[in-house]
Amino acid sequence: MSSLTLTPEEVDAFVARVYPITAAEGYRCAELGEDFAVATWRHDERALRPGGLISGPVQFATADLALWFVSFTQLGLEAMAVTSDMQIAFLRPARGGDLVARAELLRAGKTRITGRVLLWIDGDEDRPVAHATGSYARLRPVEPT
Repeated sequence: MSSLTLTPEEVDAFVARVYPITAAEGYRCAELGEDFAVATWRHDERALRPGGLISGPVQFATADLALWFVSFTQLGLEAMAVTSDMQIAFLRPARGGDLVARAELLRAGKTRITGRVLLWIDGDEDRPVAHATGSYARLRPVEPT
């Protein structure tokens, strides 16, 4: 259980500073709470596969960011929390709107945070398009050379 209180706006500002392409590509933190976080991807025709499908890499990135946001609920705004592993299963074609990914904390240890993520198209929460599990590891900052 975490006592950290962050807002989605604080997360977005931090992520835009340390990993700026996320904001440019339409990814945002929509919600944070005790042991959960919600990431969204704003629908962008340029990232769609034939048939209007949201690509696997976009779905993976949204799930990965949601899990990173969950790590913030435990560590604070920590740039050096990095993906350790991630598995994703695509359940049905994803098309027709913004993508939502809700990550829930499963375990927070000293060096690793593990969670699960459910993804759906905004407005259709009862029809998940993908499910992911993964973990984040806390690395020591790298000193510039």
